[in-house]
Amino acid sequence: MKKAWILALAGSLAACGQPADTPADGGGSTPAPLESEAPGADMPDSEPIASPYEVTESAPDDTDYAALAGYPDTWYVSYGWPGEYPAGFVVLEQGVTVNGRARPNPDAPANVACTLPQYANYQIWNRKRVEHDHLEFIVASKIEPVVMQVDANIETPGDEGMQVLELKAGDVLSYLRYLGEGFAIFRVNGQEYTINEAELRDISSMSAVSLEEDQWVEVACIGGKRAWLLYDDAIAQDDIVPSPIVGFGEASDIYPDEVDKVRAEGLELEAFQNGALDEGTDE
Repeated sequence: MKKAWILALAGSLAACGQPADTPADGGGSTPAPLESEAPGADMPDSEPIASPYEVTESAPDDTDYAALAGYPDTWYVSYGWPGEYPAGFVVLEQGVTVNGRARPNPDAPANVACTLPQYANYQIWNRKRVEHDHLEFIVASKIEPVVMQVDANIETPGDEGMQVLELKAGDVLSYLRYLGEGFAIFRVNGQEYTINEAELRDISSMSAVSLEEDQWVEVACIGGKRAWLLYDDAIAQDDIVPSPIVGFGEASDIYPDEVDKVRAEGLELEAFQNGALDEGTDE
C-alpha cells in the first residue's frame, strides 16, 4: 500500500525540503507569489489538519462526493487523501498546464486546460493554499472483500468509546478505504467501522487485499477556471513532482531557490513509489 513507501522515505527525507535560511534583508521569507494566484503573505496561518481521521471528518456536509464522481458501486468515494503522510504535488515552473476534468472520474474527458501557479504545493496540510484556492481532496477506492477465517472479536472505536465486533469464520467485511497509521474503514453488515488492519491480517484474507485508488483534487486554475486533477496525471508532467516531506502535519508552497532540491527529492520519491508498486504487483 501507499503507506509503506511513504513511511520508508519519511525518515530519510524529513530533514530535506526545509525552507532555505532567510536572508538578513528579509528576501525569500515567504514563497514567491505569482501575481494574485498565490496566497498573500498577510493571510493568517491556519491550524494544520494532522490526522487522517480529522481530514475525513472535516468533509463538507453539503457535498455528495460519491454522486459527484459517479464511480460504479464497486468503488467507495470519500473526502481527504489517505496516509500518515498524505501525497501531494508541487509545480516547479511557470506556465505549467495540466489537462483536468470537470468531474473527478477517469472516464470523464480531460478537456479542461488548467494552468497552475508556480511554486504551489497541492498537499492537504498546506492549509494556506487549501483555504486560498478552496481545494477539495477526495479519494475513490475500489471495494475489496475480506473474509474471516476464524471466529474473532475485533475492537473498533465508536461514539461512546471502544466497542467489540463479534465476527465469525466466513463473515465478509468490505474494505472501503485506508485512513492512516494502520487503520482503515470497513463495512460490516451495512455499518462502517474503523479497524486496525493488523488485527485482521493473520485471521482473514486481509493480506491478499490489493488497494486500488484514485486520488483527486479540485484546483483553481490561473484565469478563474476550476478543474479536477488526478494525482497520477499531475505527477506525470515534467515540471510537477511529488510534494517533499518536511515534517508531520507541515506543508507550504516552496521557495524559488528550492526548485532544484525539490525536483531531485520529488523524482527520488516518485521512483521509490513506482518501485514499491512494481514489487507489490509481482507478489
